[in-house]
This record gives sequence, structure tokens and C-alpha cells, in this order.
Amino acid sequence: MYRKVIVSLGLALVVSATASAGVQTLKIYDSGNVLVGSNFNDGPGSSDMTLIMRLQSSAGIYVDEGDAVTYDVDSDPGAGWTEVNYDDSGWETGNSGVGFADSDDNVDVGSGKLRIITRHTFDISGAGTITNLELLADYDDQYAAWLNGVLIAVSAGVADLVSANAEPAWDITAGGSPNHGSTEMAAGSPNEARWADGSIEVTDLAFEYGGAVGVEARGKLATAWGAMKAAR
Repeated sequence: MYRKVIVSLGLALVVSATASAGVQTLKIYDSGNVLVGSNFNDGPGSSDMTLIMRLQSSAGIYVDEGDAVTYDVDSDPGAGWTEVNYDDSGWETGNSGVGFADSDDNVDVGSGKLRIITRHTFDISGAGTITNLELLADYDDQYAAWLNGVLIAVSAGVADLVSANAEPAWDITAGGSPNHGSTEMAAGSPNEARWADGSIEVTDLAFEYGGAVGVEARGKLATAWGAMKAAR
């Protein structure tokens, strides 16, 4: 039912960034994983906007429609927003997906938006035993996704504007980008019919097991604990 995408960067509707030469190795952890999606509109006057993601393996579903997220709309959130240890405590909170129009979003942010970032924080029970991992995306109009700080997928309309080496500016599609329609199925928690639709695009991910806790998160906790000990 899904449309599989396992090809080189820039040659498909969605590309597997982890398969490209020179890209940082994706690692998954038992806890403290972060999936970040950046949803781009095809222009400031577009009538709708959607990004709904599911991350799954044969062992389970880890991120899905209806899950709690933090989100940021049409702003420059500062460097590091794709990373595990980014402080998103000042962002809005809600449930995926976040967008507007067509009644396919759990959070409607109002029309006329250009970019919406959503951050999912989640655990993967038994991450060391996972043998496959895939990202499913229902989107309008373009998107990019990062898992634990690594770019894992980019839609074709922004493939030339999003790099694995830098976080994209919030207004990269201000001059326009190709239109891509979502399924426009009603929002759910999740709506299982969405993921059975033949238009859903799926990216297979290459990855390694990184340990119990995300490397970035562990470093942040170690720094905080060190500061506490020094203050005693």
C-alpha cells in the first residue's frame, strides 16, 4: 500500500538522507529519542498545510498521529532545534499533526503560515534489538525530518534547499515551492486509514544502536550534574 522511497539524494519524491555518502550515522536509543519535522508551505498564500508522521519498525510504533508534540510556527527558533538536547520548553504544545485547513490536523494554527516545526520526544523499548525502521509521512506541501539530530528525509520540492550540514531557515519557501497534496483524511489519534492510503510515502532508515540514552541528552545531563556537584 505504501510508496517506498529508498534512493539517492535529490532523485525521488522523498530521499533517505542516511543513505547518502558522508552523512552522519543515525543512532537510536532506548530513551530520549527526538523526531523533528519541518513542514514548509508552497508559498505564504497557500490554502492548507499538513505534516503527520509515523515512525515504526516491525517491533512497534514509536511516533504517531495524535502524539504529544511541541511546535514552533514561522519563527527562527535559534540554532540546534533539530538536536536532541535543544530546549523547546518555550514552544507551544499540542498533538500531532499541526497545520491548518482540510480538517486533517489535531492542532489548527490558522491560515497563512509558511513553516511549522514539530518535535516528538519518545522511547524505543528494546532499541538494541530493532532490525528495521521506517518513516511514514503525510504532508502538504513539503517537509524535512531529523531523527536524533540526523537528517533522515527531505521531500523533492525542498531537496535543493535543505542540507544535512545546516538547519534550514524558516522562510526557504517564501519564493514558492512545488505543491504536494496530503491525503486530507480527517484527523485522528491516529486515523489508521491514513497509513493504509497508497499515497503515503515511506522512507527506510539505516541506523545503529547507540545505547540506553541519547548521546546529546546524556551529555546535557552530565553537564548539569557536574554543575550541581561543583556548587555543593
